[in-house]
Amino acid sequence: MLTFEYSESYEYPASTVFSRLIDLKGRASWMKGIIENRVTPEEPARLGTNYFESGKYSGFKSEKNMVVTELVQDQLLTMETVPDEKQFFRESYRIEPVSEKSCRVHFAIQVDKVPKVAEFFMRQSMKKEQPKTAASLKAVLNS
Repeated sequence: MLTFEYSESYEYPASTVFSRLIDLKGRASWMKGIIENRVTPEEPARLGTNYFESGKYSGFKSEKNMVVTELVQDQLLTMETVPDEKQFFRESYRIEPVSEKSCRVHFAIQVDKVPKVAEFFMRQSMKKEQPKTAASLKAVLNS
């Protein structure tokens, strides 16, 4: 299993950042590559929320069905692919308050069943993309 981690500080309270993270329909505004997504039910994420996403990442088309498996208000959001998906993905966003007006977000992505030949390229891509995604989230929060 491949694991990719990245942390970024935000000059916003944990509650503000968390509210953006649980707006799954709005992920395309800060996550590059999303072409289409669907959220069921259509409201902020909660335990058991179903999420479908299709997109193009590093030149590869991706489609995945995920479900919210962990959710702790203003602290943690975790989604992972449903059991019958051909590839396993887990995305986790852990928020650590630094002060009343700032926090640190720990981004973690785990991927399993990656072809050996793709591992190197995926590692290189994620080194570039995770900081860009964190910066895009920051830009959306600033707007």
